[in-house]
Amino acid sequence: MTRKYQRFGKYLILDHLVDGGMAKICRASYLGEQANKIVAIKMVQPQYSQNPSFVQMFEDELKVTFGLVHPNIAQVYDYGLVDQQLYSAMEYVDGANLKQFLDRLKEKKFVFPVEISTHIISQVCQALHYAHTFTDKLTGKHFNIIHRDISPHNIMLTYEGAVKVIDFGIAKADSNSEATQAGTIKGKLSYLAPEYLDGLDLDHRYDQFAVGITLWEMLCSRKLFTAKNDLAVLKQIQACKIPKPSSINPNVPPELDEIVLKALSKDRNNRYENLDKLNRSLVRFLYSNYPEFNATDLSYFAKQLFKEEIVADRKKFVEFGKIDIKPYLDDMKAEENGGSNSAQVKDIPSADGSFITEEQRSGKIELDLGFSHETTNVDGLNLDFNEKTKPSAKNTGTNRIKRPAANREKTSKVKARRSSTQGASNRTTRARVKAGSPSVKKVSQGKKRAVVQEKKSSSPLGIIIAAGLALVVIFKPAMVQNLTGIPVCSMIGCSDTVAGDNPGKTQNPGKEPASVKGVLYFSFADSDTFNIRTFVNGKRKEIIGAKLEVPMNTPIQIKMMKPGHKTWVMEESITLSEDSSTKNVRVPKFEKKYTGYLTTSQNYPPGSKISYEAEGEKHNLDLPLKEHRMPAGTYEFRIYNDLIQLENRVRFTVEPNKRNELPRN
Repeated sequence: MTRKYQRFGKYLILDHLVDGGMAKICRASYLGEQANKIVAIKMVQPQYSQNPSFVQMFEDELKVTFGLVHPNIAQVYDYGLVDQQLYSAMEYVDGANLKQFLDRLKEKKFVFPVEISTHIISQVCQALHYAHTFTDKLTGKHFNIIHRDISPHNIMLTYEGAVKVIDFGIAKADSNSEATQAGTIKGKLSYLAPEYLDGLDLDHRYDQFAVGITLWEMLCSRKLFTAKNDLAVLKQIQACKIPKPSSINPNVPPELDEIVLKALSKDRNNRYENLDKLNRSLVRFLYSNYPEFNATDLSYFAKQLFKEEIVADRKKFVEFGKIDIKPYLDDMKAEENGGSNSAQVKDIPSADGSFITEEQRSGKIELDLGFSHETTNVDGLNLDFNEKTKPSAKNTGTNRIKRPAANREKTSKVKARRSSTQGASNRTTRARVKAGSPSVKKVSQGKKRAVVQEKKSSSPLGIIIAAGLALVVIFKPAMVQNLTGIPVCSMIGCSDTVAGDNPGKTQNPGKEPASVKGVLYFSFADSDTFNIRTFVNGKRKEIIGAKLEVPMNTPIQIKMMKPGHKTWVMEESITLSEDSSTKNVRVPKFEKKYTGYLTTSQNYPPGSKISYEAEGEKHNLDLPLKEHRMPAGTYEFRIYNDLIQLENRVRFTVEPNKRNELPRN
């Protein structure tokens, strides 16, 4: 039996994700003939949708989130009112929230890896810093957004390794219509900051404290503030005595202890200036201590942790893909046209009367998915639509694509032959002819004889022969040149030698010199070869197994790179020949590469540059530099400015895991 799905405005509800007291969140498909986008629909219960204060809160949330476009924030696409229900359509995040990750790890008696915890919180910092500094591009107004509800519940991790901050539902912004009502706590109790309890005005550092709590809990796999009752939790927050994460999890390095404790300072003036500063500290720590970490590690981690759920969900998506949306589209169109299916939506109170527009009331807000509504005639693809109307001389966007004149005769023959073999007797096809020929004829089923008189060069056999000749010209140009005298090589270019060009050498037609390959067999001292990149004469190549094919009779230079390690360059080049077509290459253990950060004076005149050589590669950078990450070591830096004829050389050591300031002479 075919399952019947619920249509909600222009969305088809697929299944329920979360059922709450005030709203429920469903997975839905956007109903459109051009797109079938999966979204998450937040549907407010009807009784709240008619409450003016709730409508105002809903409006505040949309004002905050609708303009936010950031890779680490779940985007809101659409909002409106359908059947007395407020709703918003947002980006569907295919994954689980951080709380679910923590719970699953506890079940398996595991702890979040330090490097993955650091990476996740780094992404959260980027999202929140963007929100904190968000400015409306149209008005230039700074929103001063504070999320106020950061916790593991509101951080989503996709199975592909993306991090998304969600639910700005109680976010505070200058655009909000009213302040928080006295006596109400907004945000989860265990993630409040001390200044909230002290009654101070909140700023972006409030979110930083919640971010710090979340990182602490990931590292320690337990709640930071927990007690038997709410009052005891509030007293713990006010005391703000935070144990070092390393005292619970010995895998946490001391540098990360310092970062976490600074973000969790009771006095917000002792915290990081903003979340960008916190993010920079996290990134510096991450790649100094875990240089081989890659963002894709989070994807592998998530897929391993939730592999059963992923398999089950993929089966659901296969079923969703089988849904015939045509009946739902027809029903939606009938409703839009005022048919019997049209939803009767009553007016609901609004705080200022301007929030819900007529389009929103009817659920007819256009969802722009980036598809053009223009149609292009595909006559240029030789498709026969039996078109009877003449193309307009105006540029309407639907004019036919003109072919080169040399191809028109062939097109007319193909079209004429089609018209003689298909269609009813009253169906006609325009047949194009070469310039100077008689006027265009209408070829019908009753006029097959005229078509038979066409040249037979367009027959299938002729096409096959022509294609065969073309392949010979492409793959054996030298042979064609020898037989015909036509300078094929000069027209298309060919690498094989033409007979007669070198009378002292006999051409072997069965051997293609350019395709002859030798083979290098590699053995590695390192056991981990997964991330090694190989370059042959400067071009990236893939080693299949332990084998790499290379050209013969050509000097070969091998270079290999591994993240977090020094580049290995083969000391001498290799040249393989017919007598020695294979060679074994031993790759030694890669040396660990330590990095430091180079900062220069910020007062260099425009046009100033700095150059240096590292691991055999030359680098030219614009000045000034600020925390430029580079391999640790001693360098000779060349500072120059061609505009003012300035040049200076400085020998300087970049120390690992430190901020190194280059002195200016």
